[in-house]
Amino acid sequence: MAKKDFLCNIIFKVLARGVAVLSRKDSAVKAEFDALPENFCISLGIEPYGSYAFIVKRNGKVYVSKTFDKPDLTVSFKTASGARQVMLAQSSIAESYCRHDLLVKGDISLAMGLVRAINRAEKYLFPHFMTKRFLPKIKKEYSSISLYCRIFLTKLGLPR
Repeated sequence: MAKKDFLCNIIFKVLARGVAVLSRKDSAVKAEFDALPENFCISLGIEPYGSYAFIVKRNGKVYVSKTFDKPDLTVSFKTASGARQVMLAQSSIAESYCRHDLLVKGDISLAMGLVRAINRAEKYLFPHFMTKRFLPKIKKEYSSISLYCRIFLTKLGLPR
């Protein structure tokens, strides 16, 4: 396995943690994860490097994990540059999927819920001038500063 892309590694982990926090604080993201079955796992990564982060729903809450045996939904970018475009708010995840930069293994209807959750997370994580070109208007229910604090200071890993 090739060495992981450092920047993508950081961005994927921050994004996964942001989605986990928003699943508890934002009603739209919470609704998307409430629709998922229990013990559902989503893998985010880049095809040549493997998975960077796993988002797991367990006991009605969303957690982030470094490893997981068999994810139910795998979202992989074909290249690190394609992943960076989405993760640095230069294009949307939907645009990436349309350009065939993204591979989805699993139920596509559940993947669409993840796309909506990621769009909301990007709206919180990035300033408006970066996202106004490709993200729909989204009313924030939570402060971006509070989100960043929770991302870096809250324990979001799977309980043992």
